[in-house]
Amino acid sequence: MTANSFLEYFLVLFGWMLNNALWNILLSTGLFALPLVFKVLAIWLKVREEGADEGNKGVLALPQVEHAVYVSFCVMLFCCLPLLPVDISTIKFDSSRAKQCGVNVPTPQNSGYKGLVNDFDGKTAEVPVWWYFLHIVSKGITQAMIASIPCGDQLRQLRFDVQNTKIRDPIVLQEVQDFADQCYSRSYFKLKNSNSQLSDATINGVGWIGSSYFLNTSGYYDYYTSTSPRSQWPYDNARDSGYPDVGKGGYPTCKQWWSDGTNGLKTRALANIDDATKAELQREFSKDQWEEMALRWLVSPRNVGLSGGSGETYAVGSSDASSGLTGNVTRLVSSIGLGLKQAEALPGFDALKQALPMIQALLEMMIIIVIPVLMMFSAYEPKTVVTISFALFALMFITFWWELAGWLDDRLITILYDSMSEQGISNSSIPFAGFFSSTADGWIMNLVLGMMYIVFPMFWLTTLGWAGVKIGDIAQAISKGGSMPQEAGSDAGGMARDIAMNAATKGIKGGMKK
Repeated sequence: MTANSFLEYFLVLFGWMLNNALWNILLSTGLFALPLVFKVLAIWLKVREEGADEGNKGVLALPQVEHAVYVSFCVMLFCCLPLLPVDISTIKFDSSRAKQCGVNVPTPQNSGYKGLVNDFDGKTAEVPVWWYFLHIVSKGITQAMIASIPCGDQLRQLRFDVQNTKIRDPIVLQEVQDFADQCYSRSYFKLKNSNSQLSDATINGVGWIGSSYFLNTSGYYDYYTSTSPRSQWPYDNARDSGYPDVGKGGYPTCKQWWSDGTNGLKTRALANIDDATKAELQREFSKDQWEEMALRWLVSPRNVGLSGGSGETYAVGSSDASSGLTGNVTRLVSSIGLGLKQAEALPGFDALKQALPMIQALLEMMIIIVIPVLMMFSAYEPKTVVTISFALFALMFITFWWELAGWLDDRLITILYDSMSEQGISNSSIPFAGFFSSTADGWIMNLVLGMMYIVFPMFWLTTLGWAGVKIGDIAQAISKGGSMPQEAGSDAGGMARDIAMNAATKGIKGGMKK
């Protein structure tokens, strides 16, 4: 047995453990036989309602009862009786897709689910033959279909990982705010006041504090300095002559402050990205590209606010000196605005994409647990087996639709942001920098994402559920086909008796006339 997600790896086993417990309860209490009693009673009552011309009622009822009991016994044997043992070591976490696309995916034992591995270690469940076979076939078909999809770049997943990165160090967080006030604001004012008109490339390039324009253009970050001492840089008389030496460090230029080796704010901000996310970014993009994409989010006003800062570090020309009613109203509006920004920054479809496999695993577990009850309430009818089988297969196959949706999503994102970069309407020369720093997609993109990740699977479940019910009806008719010969023989016998009686009656009437 295999699993496609970490949660499914555990919940499938846990579901079968509870399934075994529920079946043992039904077995020990004798409730499992109650539907058979009602089924036999129903056949007996039906036969009693037949007319006297139907023949011997006992002979008529016996094959029907035997047929019902045999079918129910077979259903219980293959679909209810636990036979094949399964434990956490025999369930395989499927990583074939990760190997196919060159992605490093940890095993459940090496992930955050390690505690669950210990909880289930040594515990064994037993799976009925039919459901074991169904699981293997369903997963095999699903994995074969997924393997036929080209590998994607997982851009939305990367954005989700980056945007879930917060600046943990409060010192670095404060420095980001100081840098915005002491370097970015001053450079932005100078640029605006010294130019009557800016080109599109310049406008797009100065939208964040690590702007390459301010870093590489003379008179901006190489001219302005920190207005407070920084312990990472020693006091330099040539550079810091206008500032007092208070013994707490020097006053680096903004360019030094941002990009000076291991002491630079850029390096210390990037240190907040975990190694797994950094490895994925390095695999997809060049060093300059992934660093700018990650930094645009890390030092953005949204992320600073979510990380615990004031959040409005880019509000050029803002002042906290206002007081009285006007100041209070301003601070209230700013607080409301920050709250709205934090709500806006919460991932939408990114979080939904993470949650959907978890919901899928929970639904699988729920169906597995209630199989004994469903089989008992249906009196072990083959129709129920077929319907549940279609439901489980449809649920497992949803993984393929999500993989297909992810690949299509990557292609749409690439087309959209590549074209924006070529037309010069993006906020960076790096195509995906705007995508990684954005927390909201356009309504058209949201509509497309909703179709791919939600409507596709819902339509699939609906159509396959309808097919399962219809085929279940056919299976039900076949299972009752054993009583058809007996009924046909009974009908033929009745017709023969009617013909004989009519012939005898005509013969008597003819003799009387003679």
